[in-house]
Amino acid sequence: MRLRAWAWLALSSIWAAYLPGATRPRFGGTLTVELSTGMLDPASPQGHLSVAIAETLVRVNARGSIEPQLALAWQHEPDYKRWRFSLRPKVAFHDGEMLNASSAAPALLAALKKKYSDATITYGGQTLVVQFEHAMPELLAELARPEAAIVRKTDTNPVVGTGPFRLVAWEPGRRISIAAFEGYWGGRPFLDSVVISLGAGPARADVFDIPFGSTRRVVPENTRIWASPPRELIALLAANPQSTLLQALSLAIDRAPIVNVLTQRRGDAAFGVLPQWLSGYAFLFQTAPDIARARQLISQLRLPAISLTYPANDSFVRAVADRIALNARDAGITIQPTTNSGGSLTLVRWPIESADAAAELIRLLGLLGAGEHAASIDPTKPETLFEAERALLDDHRLIPLVYLPELYGLGPRVHNSEAAQKRDPFRLNLENLWVDP
Repeated sequence: MRLRAWAWLALSSIWAAYLPGATRPRFGGTLTVELSTGMLDPASPQGHLSVAIAETLVRVNARGSIEPQLALAWQHEPDYKRWRFSLRPKVAFHDGEMLNASSAAPALLAALKKKYSDATITYGGQTLVVQFEHAMPELLAELARPEAAIVRKTDTNPVVGTGPFRLVAWEPGRRISIAAFEGYWGGRPFLDSVVISLGAGPARADVFDIPFGSTRRVVPENTRIWASPPRELIALLAANPQSTLLQALSLAIDRAPIVNVLTQRRGDAAFGVLPQWLSGYAFLFQTAPDIARARQLISQLRLPAISLTYPANDSFVRAVADRIALNARDAGITIQPTTNSGGSLTLVRWPIESADAAAELIRLLGLLGAGEHAASIDPTKPETLFEAERALLDDHRLIPLVYLPELYGLGPRVHNSEAAQKRDPFRLNLENLWVDP
């Protein structure tokens, strides 16, 4: 967390004296942000936006580890069913109310109840006690997600948080305006305000997203690109797993053109469910295309045409579907991409929501209905993650294709993104940026 404003200014003056040509951070100004897609709802998690307005009890640092945020300390019982959190003192909500256990409990309980019906919370003073009927070793990872942010609502404000920015105005589906919160416990942000709007046209804002597909913006000159670690998995999902056919299809797929051409080298080939930065073992699943072997596997099969469903109005996934069909044809497999539901194969886009490998793999296995693999995972034994993922890949119900990062263009008057990314490479944190006049 940054220093208080006065301390930062004092230190920056000293550093500037020893760093010829160094640029001092500047307080003030309005940052404009343009997003091409999204709900643009301050009450829903919006990546960097939700972090700017509201905060969670804990957060993930640059090393992928959990660190304190609104909670300074925590402890749990040996069975992981009961957790005790001590809240940070002297933290104010944007309307001036002080954060304590009674004001934090409602939002936290509501978030947990959406996934865990057995969750209960007792509280007093600055202490929260969260309890479950089942073991919850992954609780910290869950509490670091934006959905677990501590927020309140009033008659005039849908989101009252504790973050470095407060909500000023909201035009549903069009624009959100936020302003620096002078009473922020971590120190005032550099910017005075941020205006976030929806618009898929030419990029004219200080910060803008760069989507994959035909809606990709024309990036102006002098624009720097901010890229997150891989945050989304695109994969083939089989409705009725047929081991031999799907094994042949997996061998036929060449991921290199998807990465080099369709993502313009911004994506990473996916051979496993979790990306390398999260699991540490994804490289062990890497394989090379083998058309000859694929043809051999299906040589004795009589195959009808296979329908491949992809989301309508998703030009990037449509291009991936066409590429898969081309690879399959080389192996003697006929695939027909379609936007109609009910295909034998489906292209899915799944976000990577957690920096906790065990919690994320369990979540993704749940989406697949692979409860038998999820049950074998012991978060205290990393080898069980590899074994569960290996078993999933061996039955070929899922064929990973590519990981995508989040990309943002930064205009020439935007500064400090490099320092911000060193602290938190997972999000573009608006509170760390500053702008030229």
